[in-house]
Amino acid sequence: MSKKLVCCVLSVTLMGLAQVSAGQQVTKPEQPSPEVLHKQLNKEPSRARAGAPAQPDAEYLRDRLVFKLPPVWRVESLEIVDTHNAGTASAPVYNQSFEAQISLKENLYEAVEEDVYQSVPPEKKKRIVKPVANEGDSKKLLGLATAVYLNGQYNVFFEFENLPAKKGRSLKDFDGDVLVKGSPEEREYTEKLKHHKHEEHVAHEEEEALEHEKAEAKARKEAVKEARKRAAEAEKARKQAD
Repeated sequence: MSKKLVCCVLSVTLMGLAQVSAGQQVTKPEQPSPEVLHKQLNKEPSRARAGAPAQPDAEYLRDRLVFKLPPVWRVESLEIVDTHNAGTASAPVYNQSFEAQISLKENLYEAVEEDVYQSVPPEKKKRIVKPVANEGDSKKLLGLATAVYLNGQYNVFFEFENLPAKKGRSLKDFDGDVLVKGSPEEREYTEKLKHHKHEEHVAHEEEEALEHEKAEAKARKEAVKEARKRAAEAEKARKQAD
């Protein structure tokens, strides 16, 4: 046995004797059970846990896509078609192609400009709109989500291949009183406008007829006056000739 090994044995023996002489009980340290070790390992982050988490799933993208679309659209479903990590394992940048099914939350409208509404005074004028898209209309949206892991979370940026074109507006986006074309209220309002316009047309025609009659009466009066003047001049000339 080497001198170094002997020294180590003596040192351990002396430590044990010292503990015994001091009245201490020498015990062997207990080994945790596998169940306890498993729980401890789950509590402590491993290298994989300390790095970036797994790539964003479809639900994660769906929750963020909601805030990128116009508020009149809802996201019914989202499916990730393809995923590619353009970064590294510790600093991933996931490019994720996706297909999403979206639908309208409400009807969309646009203003109707018709001649019957043009002559209405501003204080009586109402905005007439017609539907151009219906609640529930759906569309498949294609796009690319780029998820960048930063400050403990994924920041997602979206690019769309076929984002729906802006078509129509919500009723609440129109100013003033709004009536939907074809509704009972709109038909009643339009009939009143047409009746009012007809009355205006009749009144205008009557006014023109009256003006025409006045003009003709004036012309007749001037003609009679001119005829009388010529007759007087002729009579005067005849008397002078006699």
